Amino acid sequence: MKKMAVLLASLLAMLALTFIGGIKASAATVSGSAAVPSMNKEKTYESSYTHPYNKQIDTIVLHWNKTKNANRYQVYIKGGKYKSWSNYCTTTNNTVSVKKLDRATTYKFKVRAIYPGNTYSRFSAEQSIMTARMNYDKAGWEAMCRIVYHEVGRINDSMWDKPIVYVSDCVANRFVAAKYENDPLWAPFYKNYYNIQSIIYTSGGFMSDYGLSRDGCNYYNVPDKVKKAVWGAVYGDNCYKGIKNDYDVYYWCNRSYYTSSSKIAYSFRIPWGYFSIWRSYWG
Repeated sequence: MKKMAVLLASLLAMLALTFIGGIKASAATVSGSAAVPSMNKEKTYESSYTHPYNKQIDTIVLHWNKTKNANRYQVYIKGGKYKSWSNYCTTTNNTVSVKKLDRATTYKFKVRAIYPGNTYSRFSAEQSIMTARMNYDKAGWEAMCRIVYHEVGRINDSMWDKPIVYVSDCVANRFVAAKYENDPLWAPFYKNYYNIQSIIYTSGGFMSDYGLSRDGCNYYNVPDKVKKAVWGAVYGDNCYKGIKNDYDVYYWCNRSYYTSSSKIAYSFRIPWGYFSIWRSYWG
């Protein structure tokens, strides 16, 4: 009986060593010579490549180049609820939709390849991408650009750089206030409109599709600087000449308010309302 117990103990010890050895044999190793994936550049306006239409507030699509012989890729994320680097997923594809993100938040991403034998590459360079303040589709994007182009008088001179940014803020701020912040002033007017182009074309607060076309403000005429400014307003990104976005801008007026100058004015939100306070910029 005693011999049987000793034999059983020896057998269990051998099995344990075999199991541990198996784990050691299959443990992941990081190879400095393994090819590292590189993440593809973010695409901004006129594309749903990185920011899918109508999902810009909570979804980002990542892309990276495939590396030879890799059979999987591991995607890490940091930002929002991910306070430190977290393993988001492992995939066999070289693209992934990262979902359930926070609105108007910057996230960082990095990816590494996994090769046969459980060998890992080093991580790619980090990529930072921001979710939007609001959702829009292709028609909505074009509508925003068209109305901004119209309200700055279709002028493409550098002296209009600030007005272009602030008019972009005006358009985005009203929609964001009504749709995402339940603002008591703007929600009653705009909450029943499905999208930004409906507000611009049919609410009466902006200008119709017909009126914009009549004035030559079709999308193909919109200059790149306007598109950059609108992108900045939607994503909270000072991407046009570093001009800071102002989220208190809700109105603008043309030069008729200042007949003796060529200034353009904006109304800013104040603690007791939206009216009566005007600031002006050279336009």
